Amino acid sequence: MSQNIDNFKRGTAELLVLHLLQNEDLYGYQITHAFEEKSGGVYTVLEGSLYPILYKLTEAGYISDYVVPAGKKRTRRYYHLEESGRAYYREILGEYLSIADAIDKILDR
Repeated sequence: MSQNIDNFKRGTAELLVLHLLQNEDLYGYQITHAFEEKSGGVYTVLEGSLYPILYKLTEAGYISDYVVPAGKKRTRRYYHLEESGRAYYREILGEYLSIADAIDKILDR
């Protein structure tokens, strides 16, 4: 069952990252923490799994990134949702809601 959950998570992670970036710029740890906190610990994503998603979204132009100093020798890379990312988010959210609705119908909910 864990394999199925992992497959589902991969399919929804882009949507959720874009959703979290709707209102504020976040860095990687904040994103993984928000997944865990908002889902009550059910939906967790390790930073190592998150960064390929962030790179893909950045390469596509849906998000951008910038670095901010976080102490004497540390920096934090923040991610910002671009207008094209907002449009992509609306598109994939519509697809997700359509699929979720169809699943609810199949489950007689």
